[in-house]
Amino acid sequence: MLIQQPAAPNASSVLDRLPTLETRDPGEAQERVSELFCRHDLRPLSARGSVKLNLRSTGEGFGVHLLDYGAAVRIEPDALKTFFMVQVPLSGRARLCSPNSTVDSNPALASVPPIDQDFSMVWEAGTPQLIVTVPREVLGNAAIALFGATLDAPLQLANSMRVATPEGKLFIRSVFEYHDLLNVPQNTPSAYVRRLHEEVVLARWLLSMESNFTTALGQRSSAFEGPHPSALVADFQDLLLAHSGEDLSMGDLAEALGVSVRTLQAALAKELGRTPSHMLREARVRRAHQMLSEGNPRIDNVTDIAQRCGFGHLGRFAQVYRQQFGFSPSQTLRGPGPA
Repeated sequence: MLIQQPAAPNASSVLDRLPTLETRDPGEAQERVSELFCRHDLRPLSARGSVKLNLRSTGEGFGVHLLDYGAAVRIEPDALKTFFMVQVPLSGRARLCSPNSTVDSNPALASVPPIDQDFSMVWEAGTPQLIVTVPREVLGNAAIALFGATLDAPLQLANSMRVATPEGKLFIRSVFEYHDLLNVPQNTPSAYVRRLHEEVVLARWLLSMESNFTTALGQRSSAFEGPHPSALVADFQDLLLAHSGEDLSMGDLAEALGVSVRTLQAALAKELGRTPSHMLREARVRRAHQMLSEGNPRIDNVTDIAQRCGFGHLGRFAQVYRQQFGFSPSQTLRGPGPA
């Protein structure tokens, strides 16, 4: 698992339960990596002209990948058209050159290749990279939803992300949690659970770096303005995301975080003006709303979904649900409710 590890885990632990593609042939390495990402030219820089490829991947589209050439290489890809990617060196250094910038990446500074522009990369030997990819349209739609704005131009990102900042660390944490969800081939997560984790990764990606959205809205980045949440508050929010549907008490949550209930209450009141029980209830209601919206009224029922989301009293659940959304759970299950 990665979520208990620091920002730069050992490459051997990344997707360690998935098959590893290995080859020393540069031609085969180029072909196989091209199949997963995009067409490119690969040129080893060592005198021997060989590589020692290690590639593990969750697959095309929205995914997590480990890519290690095992040697110094120069990579000249076609311009990216259909997806964004962020590359985090787990060790070593790599350089990304594009028409507008040069990024010398390392474990504290990730590189983000540009969209619709030619670029090239040089990876030093000993530079395994943790790579996250997401379809261009998916990240663009996430930006519109997150920032509440639509621009004339499509989403454009800066060519680097500082993963050592508080926002960067939260992004890495969300990637690790998503990684651990998928790194169990025999236990495929449901589409709902996977989508929840993907939404968190997208939001934290966008909040961790500059884009044309943050520029248009007059922000260096929305996450860089105002006080950062403490580690305790951030961990509590992550815990809610992962366990809101379980029958947990405030004591259970506080114990999982290694603090007293009083300490947790004080931190949330000071930073968010909220109580932990209120936040837990809201998280459960949001989860129930998602499940009801996607449910089939011929198969699913409100009582079962309420219980799966941690509500033991149906009447209380219906009351809280109507207060938050303005309509009943059964209305949501029967058909599209108000936005």
